[in-house]
Amino acid sequence: MDGGVYIAVFSLPAARRIRVGRLGLIHFRPGIYFYAGSAQRNLLARVDRHGRKDKPLRWHIDYLSVRARMLGAILVPGRRSRECELATALWKWLGPAVRGFGASDCRCRGHLFFAPRLAWRAQGKVT
Repeated sequence: MDGGVYIAVFSLPAARRIRVGRLGLIHFRPGIYFYAGSAQRNLLARVDRHGRKDKPLRWHIDYLSVRARMLGAILVPGRRSRECELATALWKWLGPAVRGFGASDCRCRGHLFFAPRLAWRAQGKVT
């Protein structure tokens, strides 16, 4: 699969205040984060990049991904506009996005979502 959209899943073990490019300082709670993204070429390379710690900080997600552990990703073939469809579906499931995160080139409120219902499991506190 060369191009498409994806949902990358990250685990952040502790609360962090992270400066995210022009968005400024953002407080991230510990837990699970879902990020809707796209790559019209080299989709697998883009997703693999999110899991690396040593990289230039280019996109909003880079600032979080160097501090969080990537758990995996769901890849979906399709056109770039499906990225916003994924973000809308995540908003309906999880609630509001981190404002402006990953959405500098669209009209979405954001493409990063926190999963409070999964946060306790991610920290190993629910069996």
